[in-house]
Amino acid sequence: INIQLRSLIIGKVYTKSDLAYYNQGEKYPQVLVVNINASISSVLFPVMSQVQDDREKVKQLTRRAIQISSYVMWPMMIGIAAVAEPLVRIILTDKWLPCVPFLRIFCISYGLWPIHTANLQAINAMGRSDLFLKLEIIKKVISAAALIISIWFGPLAIAVSLAFTSVINSFVNSWPNSKLLNYSYCEQLRDILPSVVLALFMGICVFCISLCNMSDWVTFIVQVAAGVIIYIGGSKIFKIESFEYLLGLAKKIFLKN
Repeated sequence: INIQLRSLIIGKVYTKSDLAYYNQGEKYPQVLVVNINASISSVLFPVMSQVQDDREKVKQLTRRAIQISSYVMWPMMIGIAAVAEPLVRIILTDKWLPCVPFLRIFCISYGLWPIHTANLQAINAMGRSDLFLKLEIIKKVISAAALIISIWFGPLAIAVSLAFTSVINSFVNSWPNSKLLNYSYCEQLRDILPSVVLALFMGICVFCISLCNMSDWVTFIVQVAAGVIIYIGGSKIFKIESFEYLLGLAKKIFLKN
């Protein structure tokens, strides 16, 4: 009910077109993030469960999961937001351009999912389902309140309210682990900050390319290529920890094969 409530209200209070733009804007970032999160969760939870009595080890796993998933997730979300207009024109045609603002808002919202997932998996792995339930109740109350306020301001405001609650909920999810694992929200933000800053810089550069007078296909290809070069190049220049870890892991796999 909570997941579908916003769509149901938009469909009831506003037009079918508004609902279509809202759903289409959510579709692409959601598909990417849900699949990546499912992969992370399927690996993370069993490993954490095996070392649940070693809280320092659980903290290390949680920290690594947040860093790696954020390093992968943020450039994807910011990249999609930056290439939104040519991407929508290519895939959906010009008539769907009103979904672009929704797409960009949802990219911000889903970018925080690594923090949600890793913290909740850590709580569950340590057998604290009681805390998990309490957190879910708190988050649903916050979400409902934000939705009620935003209904009066239009579909775009409803989407913004979801992004707002995602930010608040990332703090709510991390709060128990400040005591359980001695891993505070500020520490978590510091861990993802290098990836977020680099992804934002990449996104600004990529967006500027769209201001050039080129065809949609050329613009999109140049944007994607530039984004990959800037992000990977920046990771190497500034020695981003997650990049170094993934590069080392890739080398081990390559040498092993």
